[in-house]
Amino acid sequence: MPKEQDGRIVLSDPRAIRALAHPARLAIIEALLAGDELTATECASLTGLSPSATSYHLKALQRWGIVEAGQPRADGRDRPWKATGHSIAVSSDAPRTVLAETAVLEVFLDRNRALATDFLEHQADEPAQWRDTMELGNSDYWLTPGELAEVSAALRRVLEPYEQRRRGSRPDGSRRVRIARLIVPRGDSPPADAGPAGTARAPAP
Repeated sequence: MPKEQDGRIVLSDPRAIRALAHPARLAIIEALLAGDELTATECASLTGLSPSATSYHLKALQRWGIVEAGQPRADGRDRPWKATGHSIAVSSDAPRTVLAETAVLEVFLDRNRALATDFLEHQADEPAQWRDTMELGNSDYWLTPGELAEVSAALRRVLEPYEQRRRGSRPDGSRRVRIARLIVPRGDSPPADAGPAGTARAPAP
């Protein structure tokens, strides 16, 4: 079962990590981590699957302690599901978890690409104030491990004032906005004769 740390669901079992590697499950998790409590039928509208197929995925997530059944609604006919925490973290133990993490990464990237593509395809129908809000960019920097940790922390601090917006707090005029971060060291490593950390020698002609 996953460990819970400050409301985070920490997964270390490769089987639990791989349970995330499905687009329908990722869509369900995104909605439930936002604080919504949804029935299998309501989740089905997010996944594009039937309620019975969606129920199967919910039970798979329940098996690994990622979601749980909520309190029955007033009519008592259909019990909603809820997340067991407010976010999910993977406790990496390569190479034991590398295959599972790779599978999740592929689904994560596909999900973000689909969201961006959908916005672009319907951008002309967006209200003027939302039309040009999408941003896409990337840059490579030469950083030491310590500097990279500082950059990651700084990015988290930028979003801290809006942390409550992830669950519950939804001011008038707001809408869900996907902010995806990917920080990954490039495969190319410094040359053997590189200078001290934080410096780089000019390449030979």
